[in-house]
Amino acid sequence: MKTLAKVLLAAVLVVGLEAVAMAVTDSCTQTVTITFSEIADIAVSGDPATLTISAPATTGQLPADQTDATTTMAWTSNVAVGLTRKITGSIDGLFANIDLYVTIAAPGGTDGTSVGETLFVAAITNYDFVTAIGNSNTSSQTITYRASVTSLGTPYTTSQIVTWTLTEDA
Repeated sequence: MKTLAKVLLAAVLVVGLEAVAMAVTDSCTQTVTITFSEIADIAVSGDPATLTISAPATTGQLPADQTDATTTMAWTSNVAVGLTRKITGSIDGLFANIDLYVTIAAPGGTDGTSVGETLFVAAITNYDFVTAIGNSNTSSQTITYRASVTSLGTPYTTSQIVTWTLTEDA
């Protein structure tokens, strides 16, 4: 019985060695190509609240400025080496007897630099609000609107559209 077991074991070893000796390998290659497209996206969180001008705290004075900082802006930008982008804003029309100022917060560095509070003095003109935007994905930057009465006038309610654009910085 022991001899039969030894013969079987020897046969298994010989077959196993033949299988190892007969193993064949092969390989192939692939080229992986990635295109990273240019990105220039901008979005706002919604419309600001209505800025309501009401009677001044002291009779004989102009009404106090009204502000709203309830909306935010986000942008995603990638640019070629040496280039930057900026965020410009324009307004369809101006408000009678009221100046509208806007500020967009920006974190600095390649995420952009806020130019500070900017007054819309003409309709359809692009004003810079954030400059020096490089490769950036920035969210939740506060937009602050401030309405300042310049003189009293006829009561009204009107809306104007502000258009924000992410464009190459010249």
